[in-house]
Order: sequence, then C-alpha cells, then structure tokens
Amino acid sequence: MAMENGKLDTALVRLREELGRLKSGDVVARQHIEQLIADIEGHVSGSDAAQEREPLVANISDAVRRFEVEHPKLTAYLGEIAAALG
Repeated sequence: MAMENGKLDTALVRLREELGRLKSGDVVARQHIEQLIADIEGHVSGSDAAQEREPLVANISDAVRRFEVEHPKLTAYLGEIAAALG
C-alpha cells in the first residue's frame, strides 16, 4: 500500500495545485473538489476497508464525468486518485 499512498499523495498535491488555478467564479467546482479532497484525506487517515473505498471511488468517478470537459487537468488527477484507491 505504500506505493499507492505515494501515488495518492502526489496526485493530491497536483489536484490542490490545479484547484488553486481555477477561476474564482467557478465556485461549484471548487467546493465539490474541496469536499472530495477532504473525503479522500479522511479515508487515507482512517480505515482501508474496500467497502469504505467503493463509495469514495464512485464519488470521484462522478466528479470526473461532471468536470471532464471544463476541467480536464482536475479530472486527470482525480482519475489518478481513483486508480490509487481502487
């Protein structure tokens, strides 16, 4: 799991950096991604049970579909995170 945590940490850093580049008017995307980051960090610091990961990965996948056209870099990093969690 250490290798996955390294990939996850790297993807989270990139996601935060890209989130900082979002236009200030894109409040909905910013709030949604910030909540996902909080959920991911909560999962990483908590249990690693597969059944607890599934809803988180599903939420990340939904965000990827929702934001893929407008925010391709954000969704790329979210995809990396989903892969590391999956």
